[in-house]
Amino acid sequence: MKALITANFTPEGLERLGKYMEIVYQPWGKTGKINLSDEMAEKLNSLGADVAIIETDLCHEEVLETVPLKMIGVCRGDPLNVDVELATAKGIPVFFTPGRNADAVADLTLGFMLCLARKIIYVHNLLINGRYNPETPRDVMRIMSELSGAELNGLVIGIVGFGAIGRGVAKRLLGFGSKILACDPFVSKEVFDRFQAEPVSLEELFRQSDIVTIHAAHKDETEGMITRELIERMKPTAYFLNLARAELVDQDALFQALKEKKIAGAAIDVWSSEPAQKDDEPLLGLDNVVVAPHFGGATFDVTRHQTEMMVEDIEAYLSGKRPKHIYNPEILEKKK
Repeated sequence: MKALITANFTPEGLERLGKYMEIVYQPWGKTGKINLSDEMAEKLNSLGADVAIIETDLCHEEVLETVPLKMIGVCRGDPLNVDVELATAKGIPVFFTPGRNADAVADLTLGFMLCLARKIIYVHNLLINGRYNPETPRDVMRIMSELSGAELNGLVIGIVGFGAIGRGVAKRLLGFGSKILACDPFVSKEVFDRFQAEPVSLEELFRQSDIVTIHAAHKDETEGMITRELIERMKPTAYFLNLARAELVDQDALFQALKEKKIAGAAIDVWSSEPAQKDDEPLLGLDNVVVAPHFGGATFDVTRHQTEMMVEDIEAYLSGKRPKHIYNPEILEKKK
């Protein structure tokens, strides 16, 4: 076998896979290249590769109808860039890496919460721009009063979506002593109890929470789930975080609530158009929003996590064992 790996991989992972197949390593992190499906087909065929391990490249009909692939690995939480239905019809297993960035996004979520609750970005800019210039002790006390924030242990945190990332956020919040509310119809009470989270409806979560953080998956049934009505239920002192997908939220309603100071602020890492530009994203023009360019999973550890998950599943599959993370497990029954 011969594998083309365009996902970011660790040297240790390449060495382990090299025991089973020839490796051609062209990671997008170094090449800066994201291949469309026809480009992937041409590249795989020119190399004579029958294994594709990708992250953001497309793998659709152009690949699956022209390349005799034996397996596909997708280093992301959902193989949206692969035509899984066609791969399954052709008997090609599709491995993926759910939760590979859960710790990274959960860490960033807590960082955003602290930035908002303690006004860290605002205070930083105040000093950097030379606007912190008290002349008397009275001035110092006045400014400190204006800069006073909240401690997380006194806040109610509402988590929408209680999968790997949502649970990671809850786990971290336990150390702060926050009260945790959570909404996820697919999670059992046992799981909520394990993280000391109180299961509530979306309406109740938005009404009670001091901070609402979104970690739900983007599917047809969740698109637009955060409606204007829900946002209008929020406290005027509450903060809103979205590190999931922009499509889950009524963006116009969120913008209006922030612009009119009907809620205190927000932290946003995901956008309707990416890369986010000020001309396209009105939220970028507001002074009560902390922003990032969809970099929640941008840690070196994510590369290690996805490498280990992918290599372990391929090793299991090649040795006749059941892989942990196979998106089309019906392939295994056909193989039997």
